Amino acid sequence: MGGVLRAVDGLLPPGTVIGDGRYRLLEPVGTDERDNAQLWRARDGRLERDVALTVLSGDCSASDTARQTLQRAAPVSRLMHPGIAPVLTVSSVGDGVARGEGIAGIIAAEWTRGTGMTDVVAREPVTPLHACLLFEPLADAVALAHRRGVVLGVGHPLRVRVTPAGTLRLAFPGPPAEVSLIDDVRGLGAILYFLLTGSWPTPGGPLVSPQEVQPAVPAELSDVAIRSVADVSAGGIRTCDSILRVLRLVSENAERVATATELPDDNDNTPATEKSGAVWITKPPVNDAARRKKLAIAVAVLVLISIGVIVWIGATVIGTFL
Repeated sequence: MGGVLRAVDGLLPPGTVIGDGRYRLLEPVGTDERDNAQLWRARDGRLERDVALTVLSGDCSASDTARQTLQRAAPVSRLMHPGIAPVLTVSSVGDGVARGEGIAGIIAAEWTRGTGMTDVVAREPVTPLHACLLFEPLADAVALAHRRGVVLGVGHPLRVRVTPAGTLRLAFPGPPAEVSLIDDVRGLGAILYFLLTGSWPTPGGPLVSPQEVQPAVPAELSDVAIRSVADVSAGGIRTCDSILRVLRLVSENAERVATATELPDDNDNTPATEKSGAVWITKPPVNDAARRKKLAIAVAVLVLISIGVIVWIGATVIGTFL
């Protein structure tokens, strides 16, 4: 590449080819202000498929921050979890990025089909159970990463997408240099709060309880959404496992309630055919004792006649040989 690429409105122009000619930028997703990273859907000319690019602006030779981000992406590439898009390549200047491109590095991940997380609550917050089902795989992925001492940097809404299966996924891995494990917990809390309220929490600002926005939100889920974005010194949650325990408890309670509503009521006198929704082409069978008695007598008579016929045939055969 010859010369420094020019950004338009803070982003590189669509159609630009970067990564020493490997990636063509297709559609901008946005910018993560924490490290001034540009998030793109791009086309990988070598793999011939779409990828999610985190493009680090600036000159890597003069940016310790960019170098740290690229270094932190390597451990993420070793994590295999459905809540994290697999990292395909990590490129730096002189190693996948040509000198003079005007960018410090590139993190390429598998493109996550589906929709942006913000689209899910474009009209209104989701139900508490839906929020748990969406959120749990992402929280589980962060918990796995933290058990291995790996930071993910989930605290930006544009880095997360909703898969076709209906779960949240970290679509743009690449933890900014200054992000810590506790920042991941705060980021998860912000996402949960956003799902339940439709508003992204302002750091240090007043928070409306999710239960006030949606009365159907269980108290424990509302509480964990508030505490997971609060400072630890103010009673904030320290680990992802604490969030996961509440999510699973809420999901299990919701499933129990749903199961209970499906069980038949013993005091309900509604005919079984109506409860089951069965459709009879003719009239349903009648439980009539008199009819059963007549049927039993008819069967007995037929049995006696059959025995008499068998005896008569036997006597005739015997008489023939005497």
